[in-house]
Amino acid sequence: MSARVLVVERAQSQRPSSTQALKKRYDVMTASSGKHALALTREHLPNVIVLDAISMRTPGDRICQLLREHLPNIPLIHLYPGSKADSQSCADVILIQPFTARKLSNAIERLLSDKASVKAEDTVSRGPFTLYLSRRVLVFRDQETILTPKLSQLVEIFLRNPGQTLDRKLLMAQVWDTDYLGDTRTLDVHIRWFRRAVEDDPSKPLFLKTVRGIGYRLELPNADDSSMPELEPELTPP
Repeated sequence: MSARVLVVERAQSQRPSSTQALKKRYDVMTASSGKHALALTREHLPNVIVLDAISMRTPGDRICQLLREHLPNIPLIHLYPGSKADSQSCADVILIQPFTARKLSNAIERLLSDKASVKAEDTVSRGPFTLYLSRRVLVFRDQETILTPKLSQLVEIFLRNPGQTLDRKLLMAQVWDTDYLGDTRTLDVHIRWFRRAVEDDPSKPLFLKTVRGIGYRLELPNADDSSMPELEPELTPP
């Protein structure tokens, strides 16, 4: 599968588009603004972002900052219409004119290589699920879902304990650092969000089961219960 590159550029620019050469090697998405780019990433998370500020006739520093704040773990290349000395860019790579399509492609490849070298401990994989911890991204059936910090913690607990019934008190203690069970609506909302990301019909879940009166259990397809890890000691409720 080709790497996915998101190019933020002005569609009607007079200069040749950055996307034409990139489409020969990558799965390219295009956005016309920073806000448009963020909207696209809610459904398809890119491997690399290219901010073509040259085509937009703006330094692009504010757009770059917006992208960095909302997508801190996605490598970012800034095609800058000035000198590096003038730039306040927070991008991983800044390219100044003139540069070739090959130089841009080489910069993308270096960032992809650096990203691929992240240690395996940065991910938790169980059955059809892979959670990227630092990026807070859940991958299921080739679909990527960006998680909130609390939802990422909740999903990680389930993935590390498949087949185990986790009670509500334990989940509240581990994710929200409280043993108060008078109001667990926050937990209920996060459970719904998890189900929406992975269930064909969240009202009839196949993976995240409700254990009435106790809590929840993540069931994996074709899982061998005898190989399931025991509940980690630090997850034992007080």
